[in-house]
Amino acid sequence: MAATDVLIVCEVGEGQSDSVNAVLMANGRALARHLGGRLVCLLAGSEISGWAAELGRYADEVQVCDSPLFAHYAPHVLLELVHERLRALQPAALLMAHTFLGMDLAPRLAARLGVGSASNCLEVKLENGTVRFVRPMYRNRIHAEVLLEARPMIVTLQSGATEWPAPVDVAAAPLAVQAPQAVDRRLRAIGTLPPPAKGVDITRAAVVVCGGRGIGERENYALVSELAEALGGVAACSRPLVDMGWFSSDFQVGLSGNTVKPRLYVACGVSGAIEHLHGMKESGFIVAINKDPEAPIFKVAHCGVAADLHQVLPRLTEAVRSARAAANR
Repeated sequence: MAATDVLIVCEVGEGQSDSVNAVLMANGRALARHLGGRLVCLLAGSEISGWAAELGRYADEVQVCDSPLFAHYAPHVLLELVHERLRALQPAALLMAHTFLGMDLAPRLAARLGVGSASNCLEVKLENGTVRFVRPMYRNRIHAEVLLEARPMIVTLQSGATEWPAPVDVAAAPLAVQAPQAVDRRLRAIGTLPPPAKGVDITRAAVVVCGGRGIGERENYALVSELAEALGGVAACSRPLVDMGWFSSDFQVGLSGNTVKPRLYVACGVSGAIEHLHGMKESGFIVAINKDPEAPIFKVAHCGVAADLHQVLPRLTEAVRSARAAANR
């Protein structure tokens, strides 16, 4: 492996998020091609041959450590494995997801190797032969571009609704690597606490209807839910509704919530702050309903209605229900 290659650590274990693998693959592939190298995926777990074969469709090489040691999350074991792979492979960059796994490992690895790291990054910018990582700062009020001069570049990327890259011409056959032998036995994981069930995952929905501060009172959110149901989609919200305690961040669209990429996104009473736009701007078709014709949301919308949502939503919901009923006759 050359110093132009990129190593990514994918997730498949208990409590881990396999949805972030598309983000790692897409960004890792782009970075590797920019540097003139290959994309190598490291996968650690127990009984993961199926996953290894699937990920081999997108990476130039898949290195697999299949061991009972990884049946449950073991941060000290995974730390040693990734560190050993970095020493052996000498890649230009290491990409991980900004999950509990990446947040745990990235700073430890950077400290061991004496290099810098960039966390919680939104984007990998590849321009004019340079590599910069875009990350939010000051509660998402600004975006900073980080340049990492030391190698390897260690980066964690935010999860989001990123599409998988095109499969490679020939799937990579999994390459087995040994589990680390020297492990600090003073550290051990005593258990994994799964997060509470979220119900519908808004990041996977084909239709998202989002309510913002403009809905007014909490009971008015029923207008958003009814339209989402009529469209066969899911209801979501912007950050102000989470800050007011109406919903958990599981339902939030935006930089500090979830990134969505549905075929249809309907923003109801959402002003369109930068924090929110980041989480939905790549939606297939965006409809904005806001009584303020100068609201920033209209700049990214494909279709806009500058009117009172309390009058528009009931009519729109009824029209959708009538159209679907007619189609089913």
